[in-house]
Amino acid sequence: MPANYEYKLLQRLSDGDEKAFRELFDTFYPKVLAFVGCIVKQTGAAEDIAQDIFAKIWERREQLGDGNIQSFNGYVYRMARNAALNAIRRKSDINLSQLPQAEESPVFDASIEEQYYAREKELFIKLIVCQMPEQRRRIFEMSRYMGMDNQTIADALHLSKKTVENHLSLALKQLRNALAIFSLLFFVD
Repeated sequence: MPANYEYKLLQRLSDGDEKAFRELFDTFYPKVLAFVGCIVKQTGAAEDIAQDIFAKIWERREQLGDGNIQSFNGYVYRMARNAALNAIRRKSDINLSQLPQAEESPVFDASIEEQYYAREKELFIKLIVCQMPEQRRRIFEMSRYMGMDNQTIADALHLSKKTVENHLSLALKQLRNALAIFSLLFFVD
């Protein structure tokens, strides 16, 4: 959606134009639903969260046309991310600060947007890993965060090497699918 058109749509929405809201809803609801669904893993909960997000957008519509929102895409992403984080926290009391930290690599010429994108992507990956079944998550963390090879993980967990490989394959597939939705949803207009 071109930025100028999006701006006019937000202006119309702030004036209470239901057709403008419907157009935004039709464009962004499927993306928000897919994104939230990747995180919460429950279709009903994802639908409730996505609907709540758009109810809040309608309730706050007068504030959307003031020109402070440079990208509705980014705005709705932040709402979806925060709502999904809150749902996960309520569901399992996960403390995201205690999740394994990805190794930091120096970023020299990255713009602020690139740094923000990298932080958001890292948080998203942590959320997906956190939502994996326990054994898959443990194996993934041992492999990627602790640098253990498959045989060492198998020995430590009293599993076959093939089981470890299968869990890693499933974990990576889950991450690839989730990251495809993440990229499609929020960084391609």
